[in-house]
Amino acid sequence: MKISIITPVYNREDCISRCIESVAVQSERVEHWIINDGSTDATLSIVQQFANKYPHIHLLTYECNAGVGAARNAAIQKCTGDYILFLDSDDYLAENAIAFIRITIKESPSYLHYLFATNGRMPFYETYHLLEQKQTVITYFDWLRGKVGGDFVHVMSRSMLQKFPFNEELRIYEETNFLKLHRHSREQLFTNQIIVYTELNRQDSVSLQYRLNNSRAIRLEYIALQTIIYDFYDDYVAAGALAQIHERIRKYRFLAIAVNDYRDDELMPKNQLLQVFKTLKLGYLMRMFIIIHSHIKYMLKK
Repeated sequence: MKISIITPVYNREDCISRCIESVAVQSERVEHWIINDGSTDATLSIVQQFANKYPHIHLLTYECNAGVGAARNAAIQKCTGDYILFLDSDDYLAENAIAFIRITIKESPSYLHYLFATNGRMPFYETYHLLEQKQTVITYFDWLRGKVGGDFVHVMSRSMLQKFPFNEELRIYEETNFLKLHRHSREQLFTNQIIVYTELNRQDSVSLQYRLNNSRAIRLEYIALQTIIYDFYDDYVAAGALAQIHERIRKYRFLAIAVNDYRDDELMPKNQLLQVFKTLKLGYLMRMFIIIHSHIKYMLKK
């Protein structure tokens, strides 16, 4: 059984070495694909030095930033492993992580999708009854019903990932991709063992900047919600998860305020918008952006 690791990286000169070294010191050899996604700092130079030193490292590079989805898709088409592990550039593998993954798959070989723990999410796992056990099977309907959620270490069948490539347009909104994968695999095996360590209290600078400063982010979230509603509505109904899908529909409707899907006479008062956003639990900056953006567009139409 061969495992490939995929690591997209963008401007991570401060931590990419730690990530690469954590793979290199594993007791079992793997194939490590690193995709330099248009970095403008010393990241590419650092990765090239490691690639020259270790034959298991393969480097792909983009001149311009294409996003995590595009980087993953490119590596998925190149790699040769039976299973693929996604490892972020600011994370690093636990000691003997690959050996543990191999043992888990050999003991339970019937799954297409395996989930493992990351140190930063251990308290979060404890809030879900399903995840309190050392090992448990998670179903597609469990995700829809909200019985499980959060970040995991994903190890997936390469053939499944080739069949369901990541949406390269939505970038940071990955839920639509993973819902498709959960639906196809039907069941995932979760093992409550830390495989990956992440630096706590560290915010991904690319994601943060994209969410707060890029006006396109609101439209993309709107499109992501639209995709979920149209593609998965029947599944939510079949799972009896009506409250979950209706909440998404409510959020989708009000995000439409910030895009072009409302008429000139549909401008809502600021106090009404604030009340809506409290219900939706949107962040303060996102709420203010939507309010200002919608008012500007309304005034331009007058």
